[in-house]
Amino acid sequence: MKHPDPEVQRCLDRLNDALCQWERATYRRSILILKEEAGYLQIFDSGKRFDFEGIPIEHLLNQIK
Repeated sequence: MKHPDPEVQRCLDRLNDALCQWERATYRRSILILKEEAGYLQIFDSGKRFDFEGIPIEHLLNQIK
């Protein structure tokens, strides 16, 4: 799902590119969750869009604790 605002989407793309590079350099893992009141929800796992259908967010967060 793309963000409805193109500038926000460009920033998310740039952030995820930077996260991928950071994770490769540091061997760290990140989970980024963007949830808006209007219903937009996107999850990124290690800088990649994650298909979260049927997976509780808590499950993802527990993987990086």
